[in-house]
Amino acid sequence: MQAGLLLLLGGAVMASAQQTLAKLRDTYRVLLVFAPSDRDPRYVQQAKLLARHGAEMQERDLVVVPVVTERGPQITADTLRVIPGPGLSDEEQLLVRQRLHVAPETFAVVLLGKDGGEKLRVMAPLGIDRLNQTIDAMPMRQDEIKQRKPQ
Repeated sequence: MQAGLLLLLGGAVMASAQQTLAKLRDTYRVLLVFAPSDRDPRYVQQAKLLARHGAEMQERDLVVVPVVTERGPQITADTLRVIPGPGLSDEEQLLVRQRLHVAPETFAVVLLGKDGGEKLRVMAPLGIDRLNQTIDAMPMRQDEIKQRKPQ
């Protein structure tokens, strides 16, 4: 897996997905990729769309978290090299689906800002250009860009 591309959610079992995602709050933007299966063509396409853009995602403090109903043996994180294995337990995935109103049979990509709020929701694979534009338009990201520029 590409170094620094993704933050794998820690090994500690959390009481709820909100607590797990809360650990990322204020530090990372979270891209939740919901899919009925890790073999779903949209899930595979989403992985491919992100795979070549690790540096851009890292620069924007973006973490990808899959929320997959059915995980199968054909496609693994090593094959995709972008979306890690289950970062959330089945219970946590259910809670995230309930909180964001995403049915198990639905494909969706949801971007959460560092404040934990929903910033973008699409029902098809999301291209890196739209993702970057959405993030770069956020006030917090604008502040980050200003702070990183040499004076």
